[in-house]
Amino acid sequence: MLSFDMTCPHCLREKAVLTAINEVRRDEQLDLIDITFKCRSCLKVGVAVVNTFGNPEPLSFAAKSLFGITIPSNSYGYKIEEVIPAPKVSSAPDETPERAAKFFIESKDDYQRGRYETSVMNCRKVIDIATKVLMGDEAGSEPLSKRISMLHGKGKITEQMKDWAHIVRIDSNGAVHSDEEFTKEEAEQILGFTEVFLMYSFTLPAMIEKRRSDSK
Repeated sequence: MLSFDMTCPHCLREKAVLTAINEVRRDEQLDLIDITFKCRSCLKVGVAVVNTFGNPEPLSFAAKSLFGITIPSNSYGYKIEEVIPAPKVSSAPDETPERAAKFFIESKDDYQRGRYETSVMNCRKVIDIATKVLMGDEAGSEPLSKRISMLHGKGKITEQMKDWAHIVRIDSNGAVHSDEEFTKEEAEQILGFTEVFLMYSFTLPAMIEKRRSDSK
């Protein structure tokens, strides 16, 4: 079997089994082979562009004779030059504070990998950090739920956002308890709320300020 030791570009599973199902050499004068692979976890397909460094033998034949080849490997001189589609790169909304952005990117990565409880935990960290940045010294030792209410009272967030925070349980304790479980849909809702919260609290104000500065 010919397989790849890399993260699936679709489901981002790190230990996914990616098996080759077809290969096409780009040109007889080139060392590159396009190998179509299928992920056994999400069942989606992709293409790995492999450099064989002059080896003319089809890799699928070589894998059979060698009882399997895994690429990349120190045992064989093959290199992955490109993966199509390229793995997704997560990002945070513009102007998000650095620490909040860090945990937001982690929460998106956790969600894509199916780690829903960890995704929610990181979303709560994001909102915890963001509310403290927005409130400054006024945040004090107030719990997250109280801070969200205070921000609403100051007109920093809308009533709909305050209610949404309660509905998706983002304003509960800052950490996820060991007995707390979340479905994919629940984690998606909480991740969506977190992204909107960051955009409304940081991205939109920065855009408005820039527009004002440009118009002066």
